[in-house]
Amino acid sequence: MTFVDLLSALYLDHDVAALDRLYLHRAIRRQQGGRLFGRSAIRQAILSDLARFEGWDVTIHAGTDTFVDLEWLSPDGVRVRRHHWAWYENDRIAADVVITQGKAETPLSTHHGLLGELDSGRGQIGPGPLSGFSETSCQLHTLWNGRSLASLKQLYHDGLVWQGPEDRGGLRDLKAWWLKQFLTYPQSHIIFEREVAFGGHIALLWQWGRIDGQGVRTRVTGSSLLNSVDGRIAVETLLTDEG
Repeated sequence: MTFVDLLSALYLDHDVAALDRLYLHRAIRRQQGGRLFGRSAIRQAILSDLARFEGWDVTIHAGTDTFVDLEWLSPDGVRVRRHHWAWYENDRIAADVVITQGKAETPLSTHHGLLGELDSGRGQIGPGPLSGFSETSCQLHTLWNGRSLASLKQLYHDGLVWQGPEDRGGLRDLKAWWLKQFLTYPQSHIIFEREVAFGGHIALLWQWGRIDGQGVRTRVTGSSLLNSVDGRIAVETLLTDEG
């Protein structure tokens, strides 16, 4: 059973017993700013999902053995998008991360260590190099951590289809959203945690440490699914675990 097969069994067939066939009993889930410890706790979260989305249509947009992008659609047209990430140990899932778009989520807890210095780069002038990731991820690193909005047109397609945590639209909406983040969080740094490339897609998992103008520190988990056309990003779904 693959990761895609498992989520299909859980959310299309409501076969919760399938969880036992792929997850270790000591599996850990990172979700909504907190952690669930053990397969039993993860099972309860899935049962909560099934109750919450009863009567909704669910679609799996893309997936691999380690990443799945799915979406629920209610009878009255409400959409909820979610990214699942998985880590394996001896062919069974030992840990996962779940990032759901939607403000109906209630945080499990505040769970982060001290953030420390967030102005990245050599001499605090600009972002240092990102190693071990694709050229696209390196460009996003420069954009996000260097606040280099001038590179948007080189990185993104003019006809971009963008879905963000709070809105959807095109290139102008993407730019407006990032400008809002840069103004709200004068100190911030995004750490690229994982990248998966498959079928013309790139999926990215990242951690976002932030300090706002009042000195309040937060840490957010984010996930992006990208699709490129002629070397530029044409479709992006960007989710964070704060809604």
